[in-house]
Amino acid sequence: MSDDVRPNTAPSIGFGHPFRWLGLGWRDLWRHPAHSLFYGVCVAVAGGIILSISRHIPWLFTAAISGFFLVAPMLATGLYELSRQYDEGKPADLLASMTAWKRNPDGFIAFAMIALFLGTAWQLISVVLIAMFYKGNAADPAAVALEILRDPNYTVLFMTYMGIGGLLAAVMFAASVTTMPMLLDRQCSFLDAVTRSFNAVSDAPHVMAVWAALILILTLTGFATLLLGLIVIMPWLGHASWYAYKDLVAD
Repeated sequence: MSDDVRPNTAPSIGFGHPFRWLGLGWRDLWRHPAHSLFYGVCVAVAGGIILSISRHIPWLFTAAISGFFLVAPMLATGLYELSRQYDEGKPADLLASMTAWKRNPDGFIAFAMIALFLGTAWQLISVVLIAMFYKGNAADPAAVALEILRDPNYTVLFMTYMGIGGLLAAVMFAASVTTMPMLLDRQCSFLDAVTRSFNAVSDAPHVMAVWAALILILTLTGFATLLLGLIVIMPWLGHASWYAYKDLVAD
């Protein structure tokens, strides 16, 4: 059930590629906007529900925001499928995009389990850090975040939180940047896809750092607009990620 996995060979990847991927993703977003924006609306609504439930629980609120980056590759699966359909000259099929994961269920389930594990671990770490280091009233997440940023007594908490969160995010990015599109596109194992993803990052680390920064900036912009921006940003990045996969994982 696994393709022959050859070393990734993409030496021509340069700093302009992330912007090219965004350009192609923007084009795909507006090919059938109702299909793409459907996914954006679903993410924005689900995010709004989760954040409203957790808004008075600082450790859960922050974990929910950062956890988005762990599950985003799974949420974009349908968008990868739409771009694959466009690539192959097929008509856009929203229903087929929603069930595309069935082509490689073992791989997708394995990825979901890893993301769930990391998300749960990060949530527990957030609880421990807040309980150990934060001494104020933890009822208002926004006030907690502001106090941690302003008060030098919380420098250790801030640095520890950002350090652990950044490490988890970096590992997840490297493990997922091409994994989900590859699982969708090929009959390969989860391990094969993850290996290719790590290879892609190690082959062009500086370019991938730019790509990660663009994803972070755009996603945070979506959150800063009370999630409304995610209606466009999430499908835009999903489509763009398909083209990142096509360039990064050489045949």
